[in-house]
Amino acid sequence: MNRYHLASALVALSTCLTPALAQSDYEGPLCEAAETGRVVELVYDKDVSKGCLPRVIDVHQVAIGNNGQLYMHGWQSRGCTKGRDYASKRIFRFDKIKSVTLVDGAFGEKSQAVKAEGWDGCIGSNCFINEMICE
Repeated sequence: MNRYHLASALVALSTCLTPALAQSDYEGPLCEAAETGRVVELVYDKDVSKGCLPRVIDVHQVAIGNNGQLYMHGWQSRGCTKGRDYASKRIFRFDKIKSVTLVDGAFGEKSQAVKAEGWDGCIGSNCFINEMICE
């Protein structure tokens, strides 16, 4: 293999690895929140460009998808979702998370009930979670 091919291979490999490494930056604080029942403020995807406040999330689980990507399941009590601000359970892709901050707060009754049910890694019949990391 000549230097050009080796350099190309290294660039391609580092490009593939960079998103996965960046994703793990949020795993620690999100797992801490899930394991201790803490709440996070999360800026997601294009929230800032939409003029949205940071989302307030009760973190229930963090998991690895069948595609190798990281996901978080939780209860959103504040923040934009499709132009509206309403509370409900949600799944978040780590590659769309822009920032995470642990904040004071407590899980509401609905959030506690959803966490107690657990999450099987499915949305309807689409089951895409390979492994739970923390809950």
